[in-house]
Amino acid sequence: MPQAPRFPFRYRGNGLLEIPITTVRLFKYNVPCGGGGYFRLFPYRVTRWAINRVNRREGRSSVFYFHPWEIDPQQPRVDGVGGKTRIRHYLNLERMQSRLERLLTDFRWDRMDRVFLES
Repeated sequence: MPQAPRFPFRYRGNGLLEIPITTVRLFKYNVPCGGGGYFRLFPYRVTRWAINRVNRREGRSSVFYFHPWEIDPQQPRVDGVGGKTRIRHYLNLERMQSRLERLLTDFRWDRMDRVFLES
């Protein structure tokens, strides 16, 4: 959703706090950098740069996510899926754990309630 807010906001004033996955603003585009397939697709330094930019230039916390299956390089492969799906689901699974370990040491992390509700 290109026009959606990039940082936590209250949905239509009803009190529901939406906390979007982190994006970095490049030119006029919001580029996802908060995990998942992008974390596996792009070199680690791209994610580190983007999160640093959001943290330092914009003074905002980052949200990072991944699916549990993304840290299992031994997961069974599904036969008969197209190339796009194979890339999306299996690319760099074997690198995911080491990248996560780097991410955990390169940045300070906390629970979402502490980061977004107590500030």
